[in-house]
Amino acid sequence: MSSHGGRRWTGLQNARRGGVAAASPHVRREDLAVYLAKLAGEMVDLARAADLHLLAYLADMTRLEAEQQARMMRRNGRSGPPAQSSETRPPGSR
Repeated sequence: MSSHGGRRWTGLQNARRGGVAAASPHVRREDLAVYLAKLAGEMVDLARAADLHLLAYLADMTRLEAEQQARMMRRNGRSGPPAQSSETRPPGSR
């Protein structure tokens, strides 16, 4: 981590500047997906409470995708790279 103006720059802040933030090698991908789903669900609640409808919708889509990824990893019995179903694959990437 580097220091900038008295602030410490984390991996997340580095990612916001265009760098890559890596998850801890000790965290399974499935556990991370479950955590992200929970976090996104909390964002949905906050956005709805503030009548930020588009943000609530986007956070809910994030929650649903994270839950689906966790289910797929659990079903496939792996925590490696997630398999993409046709619903989650971007258009034109088939």
